[in-house]
Amino acid sequence: MWGISYDAMGDVVISRVRGAGDRFSTYEIDDDQLAVGSTLGAPKGVTVLKANGAIETFYASDVGERLIGPMQVRFWDGESGTAVGALPGKVVIHPDRQEHLYELDNGVLVTERVFMRSGVPSRTSADPAMTYYRVELENTTAHPLALAVLGAANLRGSTGADVRVRYDEGRSAFLAVNRSNPATARAFASMRAPSSWELTHDHGKASRARFAGPLAETIARRGSEFVALFEHRIRLRPGARTEITFVLAAAESMASLRRVLDAAPSFEEAEARTRARYEEILSRAMVMTPDAAVNRGVLWAKANMLRTMLLAPTGWCFVNDPARSNNSVGRDTAWFAFGADYVLPDFARESLLWYAEHLERSGEVVEYYDIRTGKAEDYGLNINDNTPLLILALWHHYNATGDEAFLARVYRGAVRAARAILAARNRAGLVWCSADGTADWGIAGWRNVIEGYRLSGATTELNSECYAALRAVAEMATRLGKRRDAQRYAEAASTLREAINRELTDPETGLYYLNIGVDGFKHTNVTCDLVFPVMFGVADEERAARIVSRLSVENFWTQAGMRTVPRGDLEYGPTHGFGLLGGVWVGVTFWFAFAAARFNPDFMASALHDSFVHYSRDPRRNNTVPGQFSEWLHGETLVNQGMMLSPWFPPRYLWAAIEGAAGLDLSGGEPTCTPRLAPQWRWLGVRRLRFRGAYVSWFAVRAPEVTTYATFRFAQEHGYEAYDRDVTDELLETLNDEVVAIAFERADGYAIFAGNTSGRTVAAPLRFKRRLPGRYRVRTYATGRGEWVEQGETDGRAFARGMALQLDRRGFTLVELHAL
Repeated sequence: MWGISYDAMGDVVISRVRGAGDRFSTYEIDDDQLAVGSTLGAPKGVTVLKANGAIETFYASDVGERLIGPMQVRFWDGESGTAVGALPGKVVIHPDRQEHLYELDNGVLVTERVFMRSGVPSRTSADPAMTYYRVELENTTAHPLALAVLGAANLRGSTGADVRVRYDEGRSAFLAVNRSNPATARAFASMRAPSSWELTHDHGKASRARFAGPLAETIARRGSEFVALFEHRIRLRPGARTEITFVLAAAESMASLRRVLDAAPSFEEAEARTRARYEEILSRAMVMTPDAAVNRGVLWAKANMLRTMLLAPTGWCFVNDPARSNNSVGRDTAWFAFGADYVLPDFARESLLWYAEHLERSGEVVEYYDIRTGKAEDYGLNINDNTPLLILALWHHYNATGDEAFLARVYRGAVRAARAILAARNRAGLVWCSADGTADWGIAGWRNVIEGYRLSGATTELNSECYAALRAVAEMATRLGKRRDAQRYAEAASTLREAINRELTDPETGLYYLNIGVDGFKHTNVTCDLVFPVMFGVADEERAARIVSRLSVENFWTQAGMRTVPRGDLEYGPTHGFGLLGGVWVGVTFWFAFAAARFNPDFMASALHDSFVHYSRDPRRNNTVPGQFSEWLHGETLVNQGMMLSPWFPPRYLWAAIEGAAGLDLSGGEPTCTPRLAPQWRWLGVRRLRFRGAYVSWFAVRAPEVTTYATFRFAQEHGYEAYDRDVTDELLETLNDEVVAIAFERADGYAIFAGNTSGRTVAAPLRFKRRLPGRYRVRTYATGRGEWVEQGETDGRAFARGMALQLDRRGFTLVELHAL
């Protein structure tokens, strides 16, 4: 059922959501309540939509250009030629596509569906850049109707003025290319032969109040601002339906483009393959909590990751600003892997390998590279945060996948990077960035785009990351049997940690300095960067708790997440430094959620909830898209000021949910699991997490003590009930989409769980898909009752009738079946 979403204060959110969020989620919103449409993506390109559902731009990653756009569809009465208006409609946003549903004022129902073709790729190949735009029409009146439907596209995009276009009548396609670059070949095609066509310089033809008749079927020969037009004359009997499908495509040459068009699957086939790809990936690493907004956040994080992953000429990667940049950034790639390791480990592997195998001569990791050419930049810094973050991502990937060959392959690069860290130490034992410039040339960390600002010398951020990186290299060496290296880097890590706590601690506050600058001055500014010594294990438990408490104060926080600088700080400005001096960079909230999980699970849960809900709270006002992780917000108004989809934010949300809330810990090499249930959460679950070549699942309940059930043998003696298999999909069917269900099996029985994500008591019928053999002793725990109840013995065949459960508000029922 469709419901209305609410924010943390119980206020109505503009967009409407569906489902518990673990397996599926869609947003429905009135079509006048968006400022911009979805950013859709596939391995070879990106398509950005407008608020009205039209295409803003079609970007091809291989050439790094916006090749087509805008593109739109308009309607005229087929008899009189007058424009037909549209009544208010709705937009439905899915993980893989966007739909726009509305009615024309003549009684025709219109459904526009847009997606980028994205089937299952291989290591070296993927579907070509191709966007499908289908227009479905239905006559709801009692009389016949005639329509003129016009599809229009600007074929220059953002390219140069040397565009050349021809019309291919056999393919019903406009074929365009820039004379200076044959790799810019692109097409605007109709999968249904048009009634007429035209290439014109007159942009006004696409939206005139009156459409006089057939198009000229001529090609404008001069100029560059070409608009391609398709006219379709449609006659609809009462109740009749029809559809028109337009296609945007790109390829590396005109010959290749023709082959792409000839081999293009039908709309139905391409949509089915794309949807299947998304559904399969979204079914991995499902996080389930009583808060459906958090569950949706995880699901949409995976969808956003899929939208931004590219197969470029240099390999698998993503750019830091989809459709507007051709640069892959080192720190972004490292953080992306922390989430992708649990969902798309092959992508994480390939994207990390580029950096590991293209180090600077010093061992430093480059800041970014052009995904088309591989040309890299490091801004001349002697050390940067990309270097330790890459090491940490390499180690994380190995721990998550168990890929011994990967570890052996990257170890040499990790050691070179570690040596670059050691070479950057000063006499006090701190890692020292000597940069005396500003912005990119004077900031050694993630906030490196602040104009006129310097953050170098010994920063707590960089030193914390370097400590963790040196520890990681020591662990790598231990795993590979390199004892001398292991000892060296373990000792170096310990020495660095001691130096950080000795030299970078403010004796007055007990917190850490922001940095000791290259001028020797100690900066005591309290910023969001205090989260780093907590995340990376530099701070002891007492100081870490103090930091989390300090970062939890009111002037750091907004309804949408954490400010980079507190509101009362001298340097605070809601937009200063691209929001890095007072705006809300939403990804910082995810760092905090991870760091706070051990100390304040309540604040962790609020951070995950509020930050994601903001995207759907009021999209038109806030310049956001429901379900889409935008970049940074104005520190006062909370209006998005940055990119509409920030690729490195979604994986951090996923990582914070799995390793923060759900409690998976890989820091010691062997995994442990300590779920952190917020006070208002009585249960939490994770299903089908990709881990070391298999899928693992676990859930935790307050019954009444916190107990964990898991299908993986964690490196801990106590604290969980071990089961052999997650049999949820083969055993159970949930008949209420606000309820999540989990079923584990082992030799002596089953554990069957049902949790309620709704704010009210609900019926939760469970249907069993197969019989349970034998007899069982049954005991149950229901939060409505608050105690274990022995149910006696029963024959497994009795479950063929299913279970009729009643779940209280965000509560659960757990059934244990013990074989007799």
